[in-house]
Amino acid sequence: MKYIYYLPSKSLTALVSFFFITLSLSAAESAGELKAYNLLKSFSESGIKDFFKERKIPKMFLPAKAGVDVYEIIYNTTFANGDMIKASGLLYVPKSLGGEHPVLLYNHGTEICRETHFNGKGEQSVCLAFATDGYVVLCPDYIGVNKGEGQQLYLNAATEASSSVDMYQATTPLLKTFGTKISEQLFLSGYLQGGHATLATHKLIQEKYADKITVTASSPMSGPYNLEQTVYDGRNKRYAYPGYLMFLFHAYYGSQGDYTRMAEVLKSPYDKTVTPLMNGQWPMEVINASIPDTAFRSVKEEVLVDFEQNPNSPFRKYLSTNNVYDWKPEAPVQLCYCNGDKEVPYGNSTLAYVTMKKNGSSSVTLRNAGKKFNHYNCALFAVIYTKMYFDNFVKGKSGNHHHYFKHIVLDIGKLAIEP
Repeated sequence: MKYIYYLPSKSLTALVSFFFITLSLSAAESAGELKAYNLLKSFSESGIKDFFKERKIPKMFLPAKAGVDVYEIIYNTTFANGDMIKASGLLYVPKSLGGEHPVLLYNHGTEICRETHFNGKGEQSVCLAFATDGYVVLCPDYIGVNKGEGQQLYLNAATEASSSVDMYQATTPLLKTFGTKISEQLFLSGYLQGGHATLATHKLIQEKYADKITVTASSPMSGPYNLEQTVYDGRNKRYAYPGYLMFLFHAYYGSQGDYTRMAEVLKSPYDKTVTPLMNGQWPMEVINASIPDTAFRSVKEEVLVDFEQNPNSPFRKYLSTNNVYDWKPEAPVQLCYCNGDKEVPYGNSTLAYVTMKKNGSSSVTLRNAGKKFNHYNCALFAVIYTKMYFDNFVKGKSGNHHHYFKHIVLDIGKLAIEP
């Protein structure tokens, strides 16, 4: 794989300066600085159409209009302790479409294993669907995933948001060298962990980058926005993915600089067997199978009691710090969810809606993507509703403008799938 190492200027002076600065002032590197990029895949328009047809992606809602180039991007971002580290992500650039392109920052769902690759499946298909319809799509990896340095901090709002903003800043000048023009419209979305990261990113941009970056609208989908309450309510329940709790402990101690300390809260034998599985080399299936399906049964009794009875317990306070629902968005927000979602309780979305409205937000809406859909089936419909929502802004309409015929087709489709 051949990477192109990015220089902002190709003049000899800039080249010489670059190497001297790199050798003598490496500590001066900044977040949002592009380090390298590599073309992974180039799709033609017909190739995209065939690709979507094979995967039965509905062209009425997600049409193929242009070819797409997919790049892997390496850039600088900031770790929880303030250290500068490298992160990676995918950039999807539409081809053969004139004019200016809106930008979508798409935060993907949970990736447990460090090693990932581009295959066009799952949420990569979602990014392709937006890109072939004219969106420039940025999909940042979370810290410690793919080519990124360090280890992932699962559902850590600060690093989720900073890696997203830093990829946006790193990619903008690169697009100019491609001759790709982007508009002032920036959209944010993502599913599950990506939904959490979407609100974290939206909040960070509004609070710290409002003079540089403007969010047009966001559409978080099925995320654990009230992280503390979600974990608290599920502490004594059987759950198909108990490994998520282990990754939260891993993130809690990792944010303090020592991942191995999570062993302190685990009972024997889990204190010896679980920690080695958290290095990004093992799939979630292995981690789920290594602990009880009621995850807190692997935790020491005194830790559980403190978590249950003490609102100021360190772990509970950490979870609370990573809640992302209690603020006042100024740009429009559509919260997508499904009632039948057992992986992420839909109450996260309804609570976020009520709280944001109470805080004074006037353009926050709820979108029920399916009353009986499980977490997996919810994703496709949530994505379709999200694209319809964003397309309205691109066309100069309000996000709530109704596509009556498309909504009828969606409702028929939901009736055919919902149990």
